[in-house]
Amino acid sequence: MIKKNLLFGIVALLLLMLAGSAVSVLFRNMQNPAEDSVLENFPVSEEISDSASETEFSETDISLLLTDVPEFPTVPLSIPEIQHQDALLTVEAEHAQYTGALHPEEHPECSNGQCISGFSGQEDDSILASFMIPAEQHYNITVSVRAEVPGKNAVLLNGQEIGIFTLNDTEHFTRVTISGIYLPAGQADVAVQQKDGNIAVDYFEISNNTELEKIKYNYQYELSDPQASPNAEKLMCFLAKHYGKDIITGQYASGAENTELDFLCQITGKYPAIRFGDVQCYSNNTASEQKEIIRACERWAKQGGIVGLMWHWDAPSGISSVYAEETDFSLADAVPESTLTENAVSYQTDVALMSEEEIQTALENNQISEECVSILHDIDSISKALKPLSDKDIPVLWRPLHEAGGGWYWWSADGAQAYRWLWDVMYRRMTEYHQLHNLIWVWNGQSENWLVDKYDIASMDIYLEENQDFNSRYEEFVSLYRMTKHQKILALSECGSLPDVNRMFRDNTIWSFMGLWYDNYLFGTDSQTLIDFYNSEKVVTLDNVRKDFQ
Repeated sequence: MIKKNLLFGIVALLLLMLAGSAVSVLFRNMQNPAEDSVLENFPVSEEISDSASETEFSETDISLLLTDVPEFPTVPLSIPEIQHQDALLTVEAEHAQYTGALHPEEHPECSNGQCISGFSGQEDDSILASFMIPAEQHYNITVSVRAEVPGKNAVLLNGQEIGIFTLNDTEHFTRVTISGIYLPAGQADVAVQQKDGNIAVDYFEISNNTELEKIKYNYQYELSDPQASPNAEKLMCFLAKHYGKDIITGQYASGAENTELDFLCQITGKYPAIRFGDVQCYSNNTASEQKEIIRACERWAKQGGIVGLMWHWDAPSGISSVYAEETDFSLADAVPESTLTENAVSYQTDVALMSEEEIQTALENNQISEECVSILHDIDSISKALKPLSDKDIPVLWRPLHEAGGGWYWWSADGAQAYRWLWDVMYRRMTEYHQLHNLIWVWNGQSENWLVDKYDIASMDIYLEENQDFNSRYEEFVSLYRMTKHQKILALSECGSLPDVNRMFRDNTIWSFMGLWYDNYLFGTDSQTLIDFYNSEKVVTLDNVRKDFQ
């Protein structure tokens, strides 16, 4: 989603400039990354150094990185020793602690003939079951519940919310399971909290989890594009090499400048490995300010960094907005006459490889709509913008059509079938028609219903409530692991706070890379949290990327 917090960003920049002189005594000199320190063959080819094209780099362009940065000790990984042990613990609801208006009620479906009901929305309505956990390991926490009134409710562990569930079935009891919860040996309290729907509770159950320990990380992944460029292949090999061993750092930049990345370096002493940007300004029907995003990517690659790009694609025609509720553009109107099947879209008019002349002819013959033409022209526009990166074989982690499962963007508002049609047209037009073979395609559909055929990496965007612990997000990881049938690298493409490195390794859910959003998501993060994360022994930063290929 687009995040806007310009005032906070301006204030943060002023504070950053003022802080420079105050902390300079802590800095050490670091060799200025001159041209001879650029990676050999990765992630850019020799063409960047030797090119006499329109993109030439001045000395200012080359010396992008800060030369005085703080130095911190490496933070070692700290995880407990897991004790694998079979366990199955059950507490009947009528034997739990319940207060307020809650009371026992007979029900034929209940395991012991009784359940606890009577939630009235009052604060003192509570039910809590205490367990004695036998071993330090991961568990599944299950509650058998029935909806008396459809709605959302929550499961709490030791007073902290660990999951929200929605029930609509008012006739039968349903097992609601929160998987992969790490618990130390000793007492654990599980409770159910009413949100906006009354429920009846049959029993609570805790059992040992066996799925997390079985997660495997491969070390070789084939790109979906059979003509993938040499450096795209090298980047994929780099990602595979570190997958399951480390997490690769990434930071979103709000524009063509490196404001956020420099901020990180001044705080932590490290630059992120990946510079993420947004190519929204290259859309034809956008009100976004034109920025030199592609040139910024070239400069970052020149320093040895990895380039990541997303596309907040403003509606190709009509009212300009990425949000479905704000634009009058409809993707459904763009899909040519087609036969929709349950799992795919087979279309009679294949537009992906049409030339401009063929597009106009098809439009005149009413084979395609104006909306379809505008989509093709926008894909052509973004392809032209990305062409300089392709010409120099700068590989790009390319993430278009993101957060489809949310339904708030126009590209997913008309359903999964139209979305898959659009993904297929974009993929083939960019790779086959425009010959962009430097792209590593990151699918960010957020739900199995939106899964596409051709992609290279599957990712999640995760934003939590303020002060909510990010943890490892093992549930999202496992969900993505299942839907991709264990065959794809999994990444945390956007996050509102930093994942916990220790807990990722404790839970065996190790995201390939992460991308922290800008504005308050970065500038509002505690400095020590940033320092500990960027100096972890299990985190890959820009300096690690450069050393890997020298």
